[in-house]
This record gives sequence, structure tokens and C-alpha cells, in this order.
Amino acid sequence: MAGFSLAWQFLTIFPGWKKDPEVTSILLGRSMAFYPLIGLILGLILWGVRWVFHFILPGPLSDGLLILLLAVFTRALHLDGLADTLDGWGGGKTPEEKLRIMKDHQVGSFGVVGLIFVLGLKFMALQSLPEKVAAQAFLIALVLSRWSMVQLLYRSPYVRREGGLGSAFKENLGKREMVTATAVSLALAFFFFHFSGVLLWLIIGLCTLGLQALAKRMIGGVTGDVLGAGNEINEVLVLVFLAGCFRTF
Repeated sequence: MAGFSLAWQFLTIFPGWKKDPEVTSILLGRSMAFYPLIGLILGLILWGVRWVFHFILPGPLSDGLLILLLAVFTRALHLDGLADTLDGWGGGKTPEEKLRIMKDHQVGSFGVVGLIFVLGLKFMALQSLPEKVAAQAFLIALVLSRWSMVQLLYRSPYVRREGGLGSAFKENLGKREMVTATAVSLALAFFFFHFSGVLLWLIIGLCTLGLQALAKRMIGGVTGDVLGAGNEINEVLVLVFLAGCFRTF
């Protein structure tokens, strides 16, 4: 369970419930097998809080606070990656320049617009979902988006030459971890939405392959920022897709 505990602490603000495991490069890679499951548990916690909000607050305000808490509970880690990626890809001309901009902690215009767009779409999609499927949609969005990070890193070269934490993940992410994360995400997609869930799982897989190809063209591979961007983009795609499937007229 050390890998699960490490994944929980890395992807959320919450501490582990056991003694912190010794962080090794091997454990970092193995922890990624649990990413979809972490997404499910995080989603259950957040939706429980939203359920309480819904009794005392209007629906739009409850959904707005849900999106805010999602950012807080994940330390805005993925949102930061999205902003850095958009700034780098939009502002740099060469792969080297794009990587340099992505490493800059200041947020530029591309990042700001991207954050507004993504957060706004999440809110509108949640508002568009019927209440009877909103919880399942939110949960599977967090599951599949975190699976997409495993898929991205497994299939792409890591391009930061200076190494660091990201390279430790990459070097120790093996086929077993990829297969485990893929199987869990597919099983949960089917559990929540049956064959529509399988179709959604395929769509997210294909969109992630498209993002992988774009990242390779832009900077030659992926960084931690690109993984965060992939998570945010796929969260939005899941919610928008399901809002379209269950739209009411």
C-alpha cells in the first residue's frame, strides 16, 4: 500500500493515513498505477461536501464551490501545469524557448485565458448535467483524467534534460502500472455508464494520444506541466461529453 499512500499524498493536499513511506524512484513510478483510484476517492470526498452544500446553497453556488475545492484539494497542481503549458506553447517559437517559458512561474496571457476557459467549462458542464447523473459524471471525470496522465507519461519521452522528479516517475513507470491504471479506469467507466462509459473511455484515450502527438511536435515529449494540462483538458472533455449525452431540452 506504500504506492497508494504516495500517490494520495502527491495528488492531494491530504496526508497519508499510515507512516509516510520512504520515497524511492521505484515507488514513484509504481504509485501511478493507483492514479485512477485516487481520482475516484477524491471525487467521492468532494461530492460528499457538495451534497452538504446543496442543502443550504443554490445549485450554481454549490457547483462553483465544488470546482474551487477541487483546485484546493489538489493544490491547483494540474491547473498550474495547464497554465504553464499554454504559456510555453503559445509564446515560444522553438522547443527550447517553449520549455524555458514553461519553467517560468509567472502566468502569461495564454495561461490566464486557458484557466478561465477550463474552469468556466467545468462549471457550465456541471450545471448542464441532470442531477441524477451529475455525481457519476464528476467521479468518472476525475478517474479518466488521472488515467490520462499515466498514459501520457508511459507513451512519451520525458524532455527535461536536467532530470528531477518527473524523470524518476518516467524511468520507473512500467507496463504493469500502465495496464493496472487502464484496467481500473475502464472498469469504472463501465460501472458508471455501461457501454456509453466504454465509448467515453475510448474517446479520452484517443484525445490523450492526440495530446501526446501535439506535445511531441511542440517540445519533443512531455513534462510534468504537460501531464497536468492533460488532466485538466480531459476532465473538461468528460464533463462536456456527458453533458451533451444527457442534455435536456
